[in-house]
Amino acid sequence: MTGNLGPRLAVALGLLVALAGSAVSPAVAAADARAKGPDGLVLRYGFEGIGNGVVRDLSGNGLDGRVINADAAGLQAPSTPTRGVAIALHGAEHQYVDVPLEPPLDVNHFTLSAWVRYTGVENDATGGRWEVLEKAASYWVNIRTNGLVRVGGFFGGCEGPGVWQFLDSAEPVGPGVWTHVTGTYDGQTLSVYLDGELSSSRAVSGTTCISGEPLAIGAKNNPSKGLLEAFWDGRLDDVRIYDRALTPAEITDLAGR
Repeated sequence: MTGNLGPRLAVALGLLVALAGSAVSPAVAAADARAKGPDGLVLRYGFEGIGNGVVRDLSGNGLDGRVINADAAGLQAPSTPTRGVAIALHGAEHQYVDVPLEPPLDVNHFTLSAWVRYTGVENDATGGRWEVLEKAASYWVNIRTNGLVRVGGFFGGCEGPGVWQFLDSAEPVGPGVWTHVTGTYDGQTLSVYLDGELSSSRAVSGTTCISGEPLAIGAKNNPSKGLLEAFWDGRLDDVRIYDRALTPAEITDLAGR
């Protein structure tokens, strides 16, 4: 018995060391949680991981996007001083990111957010706005050509009078300047935030339409109506969708990252 104790103890100690080495430390786990942000994250594009025309989804849901009408790596550009890399889309070339049509994107309550810096240059399909993101006939956030940020959706049905509702920010966002824009819907209120501060809100109710249309980053893609338009011109970074309305404190924190 005494002779076998040494080898057995060595094996046990070896297993403990291996387990300790493979475990994620509390500090690392906390850092990962902060990087993702609040719970309910459905999609996040940071644009650092672009390769073979694919934009990697950082949410963990596997919703990797595909860059259309451009070499993806060639679209990487500097972001804000603390954010690293953004994507620079050219509206005249009809560039955007196509996102796979998957059930996690069929959100009812939502938060749509991104860092944006638009040029103000219109193209042949601007149509009065540059889309930050849009799931056609479901929800969207864009910048109008007058600089106002608009969030909207189809609430309480997918067609018919009164289901298409939207809200503009109280003040415009200027071109050539990084701004954090956020739109939220909690089932009762539609809100727009600029740089983490509430800009405007209005009462809206109803379930958000599940349209069956794809999500596009930097454009509106509505195949059932033959529409592909509102191409973004400028830079985008940290594009996010949550399946709930974040609290004002969470949005302020998100804009400060």
